[in-house]
Amino acid sequence: MTRYVMAATDAGGERFGERVVSTAPTLGEAAEYGDSHRTDYVSVRHGHDDITLYGRDATGTWSLLVANAPALVVVRTRRRHDALSRPEPDWNDSPQVGYEYAPTPDGDHVLSDHVLTALDVSGEAFGQRVSPTAPTLADAAGLGELHQADYVVAGRGDGDLVTLYGRDAGGSWSVVAADVDVETAEEVCLWFDLTQHYRGRSAAGTGPGGRAGHPLDHVPTPEGGRMTADRAVSLVVERIRARRLDHPTRGLAADRFEAGWSVYAPVDVDESDPMAFLDMPVGRSVFLVSDVGRVKETSSAIPPQQAEDMFAAEEAYVRRKPAEERFMADLRDEVMRLDSASEGSAGISSFTIEPAAEELVAARASRLITPIAQQLALLGPPGWDRLAAAFSFTVSGEVAQLRFWSGNRSTEVRVPEQMAVLVRRQRHLAAQMPSGPWWRLLLTVSHSAGANARITTEYDYGDRPLPADHLLAPGHYRADLAAYPRAHTPAWLTAHIGGADGTGPATGGTAAGTVGAGAAGPGGDAGSAEASGPGGEAGPARAEGPSAAAGSARPGPVPVLDTQVRRKRLYADPRVITFGKHSLALDQVEWVSYTATHTATKRFLYPTTHDHTWDFAVGRYPYHGGPVVRVHFYQAGRRADHPEEWAFLVNLARQYLEPRLLTELVARVRRGETVTVGGSVEVNQGGIACAKPRLSLPWESISAAQPDNGVISVRQAGVAKPVLTVPLSHPNAGLLPDLFAALRGG
Repeated sequence: MTRYVMAATDAGGERFGERVVSTAPTLGEAAEYGDSHRTDYVSVRHGHDDITLYGRDATGTWSLLVANAPALVVVRTRRRHDALSRPEPDWNDSPQVGYEYAPTPDGDHVLSDHVLTALDVSGEAFGQRVSPTAPTLADAAGLGELHQADYVVAGRGDGDLVTLYGRDAGGSWSVVAADVDVETAEEVCLWFDLTQHYRGRSAAGTGPGGRAGHPLDHVPTPEGGRMTADRAVSLVVERIRARRLDHPTRGLAADRFEAGWSVYAPVDVDESDPMAFLDMPVGRSVFLVSDVGRVKETSSAIPPQQAEDMFAAEEAYVRRKPAEERFMADLRDEVMRLDSASEGSAGISSFTIEPAAEELVAARASRLITPIAQQLALLGPPGWDRLAAAFSFTVSGEVAQLRFWSGNRSTEVRVPEQMAVLVRRQRHLAAQMPSGPWWRLLLTVSHSAGANARITTEYDYGDRPLPADHLLAPGHYRADLAAYPRAHTPAWLTAHIGGADGTGPATGGTAAGTVGAGAAGPGGDAGSAEASGPGGEAGPARAEGPSAAAGSARPGPVPVLDTQVRRKRLYADPRVITFGKHSLALDQVEWVSYTATHTATKRFLYPTTHDHTWDFAVGRYPYHGGPVVRVHFYQAGRRADHPEEWAFLVNLARQYLEPRLLTELVARVRRGETVTVGGSVEVNQGGIACAKPRLSLPWESISAAQPDNGVISVRQAGVAKPVLTVPLSHPNAGLLPDLFAALRGG
């Protein structure tokens, strides 16, 4: 049901009354409501960025001050009107804790008090609390739960900074951003809501003028206009060929949705046959292409509307204009519409919006650095004292690397996809500066006990060639230059773009750590920012060098397998493994297993038969039902050499995949988590446990864990026989020896 929230406030935003009505109030109704509460202002909210403000001047006359404006514009309009109408402003300069309302729930507190406001993602305040002491996370969570709000903002009356608390999808509260200004808190709140709560558009969320109820329900059209269907299809074809996917490149269809195009291979179905649907393939690849060139691969198993809504929301967040610019653009459109409706009688020939000052643009971008650093810091192991992050981004391809140090020891940690969305937003804001968007963002954070963290930021605009592990394929830079035209392109980048067509797989000169759809392969989002690699001393001893995604340039050619197995194409390289219609990017793989089995069958009066099988599998959790690529080899006979294809896959996993998986498991355990390895072995800081057989062993009692005839045998000190055996066919079972060694020694 459509509703309007009418609030009587003073110039500072303090509410003295609130009423929900089903129709938009008139000026007279707003004036009557304001007079009844003896206030000078009445705001009417109808969805995010859709607030109408009425005000009373010094003579007592009510008027419309601004219509359908964002919250920030309403706040400033209200204060400006009050300053002009009354010699003594009816407000103070305390910061706006909510996105519209000032932190003044009553008139008894002092400016140094801490004010907590429970609100929703649009900034709608549900309740406030004042405390003379700094609030704790529990205080914020309690207020949020009391008002059934997902967010709480806290700030001091005499300060300019606020702290944003949020409740995630699992119901847990955390600090989302600490000590940031209000505009940055709104930016980070939208990002958190996108990654935790947004599940698609609400059918009832449309406001007047086509505005959506959620801030991310509408995708702005890029300055370069919408992409054509032919261009979207060509980008998908380039992607398929670059990843060597088992997917047709001819006859692709493209359907338009708000954020871009959905590109897929149509399936012909005999509508006269009621059982024909049984022959339709399940889980076919569908490629979503944004108007700026970002490509995301999804599956037909996901409802199309859900996939498109989430993709559109990601684009809406990254390309969303700041509040002042949105208001001025709406004002321009309305002025020109009214002038056109009056057939030009108003005499308005043009309406020019001056671009924001360079200082303001730079400030917007730099303010997001602090929340990015804070979120990265949460990924580190306990006791870290320094981190370094590197982001090499374009609109269609990305590399993200993150490493933590504790003294002389270092650990590389995977950067989750949701972090890439926030970094994309920062890059888009930075793109409004004269120098354009950066090619690399380099962050270092150092801290010690009792001292504030120190953040160092470096924007790399390509004055010198990028390191090999950060350099993307040429096609990604072409797409970025089309989305963000620049007055100057470095000579080395021009040569890189012109030196290859950018459609083939990257060689040793292109970042093997490119992640997501940018280069990682099927199933990856163009923005999935995952830095994979060894964690220093925690890596398996059998890995001869760093993983490809760790950021070190690897000499020589990148290993590639491209062959046929049982009439299905098998392709593998350090980025992707594809077998038939199943494909997974290595930086998305969460478990691996490989086994070699010899079975001798003795039968009475018949000769003994011998069968050899070799299995290799990589996948994502859940183990049963999750995405997986399985390759099976078989050969009969007493003697048989292992297939070269199987050996290639095993070596590829050991060199490029297992170091990252091991590093992540070690880091999670050291953070205090319990991880399950080998299907049933629970590993934590204290030791291991297993339900079948039921056992629990501290680290000091474990003498060894080693491969033994197709299983990993776990031995206890002083016990002759293994106390636990884990088949190598179980997920990540092969990592147990190195995992145990790293944790027992750490």
